Amino acid sequence: MRRAALPPFLAAALAACGAAGAQDLPQPVFLPLKGAAPGAFSYARLSDIQVFLDASPTRCSVILVNGEEIRAFQRCAEITSRLSHDGFLSLPSSFGSALLAPGFVTSLISQSDGFCRLNLRNGRWIPARLPCDAVRETLEGR
Repeated sequence: MRRAALPPFLAAALAACGAAGAQDLPQPVFLPLKGAAPGAFSYARLSDIQVFLDASPTRCSVILVNGEEIRAFQRCAEITSRLSHDGFLSLPSSFGSALLAPGFVTSLISQSDGFCRLNLRNGRWIPARLPCDAVRETLEGR
């Protein structure tokens, strides 16, 4: 678990949550995400992205603020490597990591396997391969 930087595309959304501003780096308006067919792409507006989650060894789930999920057929690191990560948190997940803005987390639910489920403002949830105490400490910056 480590603190990463908040992408500039979420600075405006997180400002409403009281989060610190991000670096002023130029970013594209839409982020290209590889589709299932070769050469096919989906696009997500950067300002609407809330979470990047490694959902399998070859797929990244991009969760939007409205709860919609876009499945990218590539690793999340490949997508996020071109972006700034100011203020984002990286938590371990079953297939890699989850990169999320902490201001969107509403609750932490302990699961029967000892790991934590993070509930988000949009009604979605994401798994973390850590106990909730460790996730809470990470969210609180300890």
